[in-house]
Formats: sequence, structure tokens, C-alpha cells
Amino acid sequence: MLFYLAFPSGGYAILTWFTMVPIIVALNKVTLRNAFMLGLLSATLGWLCSIWWAVYGVAAITSSAPNIVLPFVFIFCLISAIPYACACWLHVRFKFGQSLSGAFFSATFFTVVVNYIPHILPGNLAHALYLQPLFTQLADIGGVALVFFLIHCINLLIANGITLVNTDKTKALQCFIVALVLFFANIGYGHYKKNEVIGDYPIQANSTTSTKMISKEKSLRVAIVQPNIDITNRTRDDWLTVKAELDQLLLQIENEQNIDLVVFPEIPVPISYRYYPEDEVFFKPLLKNSSLLLTTIKPLNETLDNNAGYFNTMELFGDNAVEQTYAKQVLLPFGEYLPFEQQLPWLREIFPFAPNYKPGNQSALFEVKNSQNISFKAVPLICYEAVFTEQVAKGMAQGGEFLINSSNDAWFYHTSGKRVHMALSLFRSIEYRKYLIRVTNTGLTAVLDPYGNIVEGSQIKENTHGYSVVDIPIYDTASFYQQHPNAVKYILLLVSLLSFIYYGTKRSTLNV
Repeated sequence: MLFYLAFPSGGYAILTWFTMVPIIVALNKVTLRNAFMLGLLSATLGWLCSIWWAVYGVAAITSSAPNIVLPFVFIFCLISAIPYACACWLHVRFKFGQSLSGAFFSATFFTVVVNYIPHILPGNLAHALYLQPLFTQLADIGGVALVFFLIHCINLLIANGITLVNTDKTKALQCFIVALVLFFANIGYGHYKKNEVIGDYPIQANSTTSTKMISKEKSLRVAIVQPNIDITNRTRDDWLTVKAELDQLLLQIENEQNIDLVVFPEIPVPISYRYYPEDEVFFKPLLKNSSLLLTTIKPLNETLDNNAGYFNTMELFGDNAVEQTYAKQVLLPFGEYLPFEQQLPWLREIFPFAPNYKPGNQSALFEVKNSQNISFKAVPLICYEAVFTEQVAKGMAQGGEFLINSSNDAWFYHTSGKRVHMALSLFRSIEYRKYLIRVTNTGLTAVLDPYGNIVEGSQIKENTHGYSVVDIPIYDTASFYQQHPNAVKYILLLVSLLSFIYYGTKRSTLNV
């Protein structure tokens, strides 16, 4: 229940600092077997309550009944709960609930098994703080995993303090004091970062105001579009019908001054400037003075009438021509392909209308010029790709200077799915200290600054069609996490290994 309430699905982020306390306290009174089962049960229910919206989203994408999807979502939640169950087992196995140091070692194990094992949807308690940038700035050192580690350290210290209060009040007090010190130290780091200056631009990280000054030579003027196309529109004929409603919107954008780039999001109907002449005519007016970025489809065999499948792509246009393309590399299971379809062909019988996209195999950077004819490099991220820091790291290594995430969250209807997707994506801006342009079909559409704040005036009201124009400074800088993405990971892995050896040997000796 606490996990659900703390996560973006519940919206009570303050509970993040206490969510794990009840189960950690309970672990001190159970056997090893029950510790594993308690962790498995709690985490499974926590996941299921927090991502129930995925049932309707996957059902809508695959044109399936929700009751068909539910068992698959349950299996996903069960698999996602196994790392938590293992961490609970280790907590009891090594008696980490009986000391201050045990809280740190237990938090290390939780962090390693939850964050560094490959995951379909890498969500955790750290993402509950996505609208609390004061608490998340440690991500520029160790990514989401370091924020996760701190959260679990504090939860475990509080739990251990409660456990020890009747047997050793001194140790209990020490646990509570250290928990408070870590909490306020994290706030102090957040305040420090709030007043940090990157390049020539002071950032106000505790407000919605992004910058105090913007140099035209080092910035892009970007228009982001939210078309708000209902997901019942799935075909080309549907697109040709609904696009008439967007004529006035595109005309307004065309009349804006000095727009360098127009970004149109992923939508439920197939579009392509390159393959559909009607789309070229529709979008061409926007190319008079700016570049245009579309999320489109590309047929596998270069002909639109083939059944071999499609690539989910981005097309960048300038000077009335396709300048660059990018094919999505990380596809959404069930939403864009059927996992294990070749091994389990009966899945296609259950999900006959599931999309048949193919993954791209090359990373790409889009070069966009501003009004001063200066080029900047954007890292393209289509939908689900933005939740994986490893995917963003590829673009950063090639010289990426800002991020563009195009998505269609309309599949989640009015559920918390939109907020969860936003939360998982937002951390990329903090980790790499880069602007993130997040453009969606129905919301949440906004520009995020390098501290995870929504830039003032960039957000478009959900479930409406509209656009916003934002001046985005481009920084020539790299965070510690960008330069050393595995530093914290290796430290935590080493500490886990050494503590596993030490406590395992110690326990064996005591048994003898």
C-alpha cells in the first residue's frame, strides 16, 4: 500500500522515506524462507497496484481484451519482485536488522539486485521523487541507483532503530540520528546544485524558471506540438480525417518567429513525410524557416504494402529534404513486438493484432542548426527508450548535447501511466545535466531542465491540442555520472561482494 501511495500512481512522494519500514521491521521476526516469501508477496502486490494501468494500455495497443493481458502483467510483477525477495532473504540471513552498519550493507544489497539486474521496466522508489528535484540531484553522481541507495539506507536505518529501541536504546538513537543526517545532507546537496552555474547560465533548480539569461548563439528555439489524437484513430484514413483539425495549430506555429526546430510526437496513426505524399504537403509549410522532427514508420522492405514489418523511426527534415533518420532500438514488449514469438508461436494467436515492429541497430545523433547557423547534436529517444540510462549513454558518448523524447502516452488513457512514464524518463535530464524535450500525443508534454524541473511555459495541458515555444540553452559540460557511469555501480558491487564473503564466513564460523 505504501509503495502504491508513494509511487507516481499514488502521488504521495513523502512516503518514499518510510515505505520500506514496516516490512523491514517485520523481517526481524520471520524465518529465512518466510523472509523471501514476504518480500516476494509484498513486492508483487506493490508492483501490481502501481502499474495496473499497463493492463489497459497493452490491451489498447494490441486490440486485446484486458482479461487476456492481466496474467502477463501479473507474471511481469512477479518477476520484478524476485530481486526484492532476494534482498529480504539476505537481510535476514546476515542479521542486518540488528545494527547501524547492517542498514548500510542491506541497502547496498537492495540497490545491487534491484538496479543492476536487467529489467523490462526499471521503476523503483527513487522515481517517486520525480517532482521533488531537491531530493534527486545525487543522480548526477551515481544515477537513479544512488538515489535508490540513499532512500533505502534511510528506510533501513529507521526500521533498525525501531527494532533496537527496546533492546539497545543507544544503537537505536544512533540509527535515527544517522538517518536524519543523511536526509538533510541530501537536501544540502540539492540546495548546492540549485545555485550551480553551468557555463554562462545560472539555473534555478527549485523553481519552474529554467534560466536567467539565454545566449542566442548557444541556444535553440524549439516548438513542441501536442496533437491530442484519440487512439481510436489507427489507420491512414483516420489520419487524413483528423489532421484537418490541426491545420490552424500548424498555421500558428508557422507564424512564430525564429523557430529552429518543430517537434511532432509519436501518434497512433501511421505518418511519414518520406513515404506519404499527403504528409509532405501537410508538413511542408513548417520547413520554410525551421527543421521538422517527426516520429514515423518505415517499412522493412521500403514498400508500404508489405507485411514484413516496420521500423518505428524519427525523421529529421530541413530544406525540404530528409536530412537524418533514426530507427528505435529498444522496443516495448507486446506494445511493439511479441517477446519469444518464434519460441512460443501461440502468443500470436492470443495477440493477433499486436504490432510487428523491428528494432534498429544503430545509434544516431540529429544535428540541428539555430538561427546563427550553429549546429547542436540531439539524442533521439522514441517512447520507452528514455527510461533506460544505458540507451542515453550511447548518444552522450557520441557527443549528444540535449535529449528529445517522442512518445504517445494516450494508450494509458487518464490513468497514472503518463506520470509513471514521465517519472522514469525525467531522471535522464538530471543524470546527464542536459535539457530533455519530452513531446507526447496527449500529455505529459514539457521541457525539462538539467535539474529535472519543468521549464516555465513549456508544459501543455493534458488531453488538449496545442504547442509551446521554448528557448533551450546548450551546455558544453558533462556530469560526473556521464564521465564515470559505472563508478558507483562498481563500488556497490564490491561492497556487496566483500560483505557477502565477510558475513557468510562469520556466520559459518559461529555455526561451527
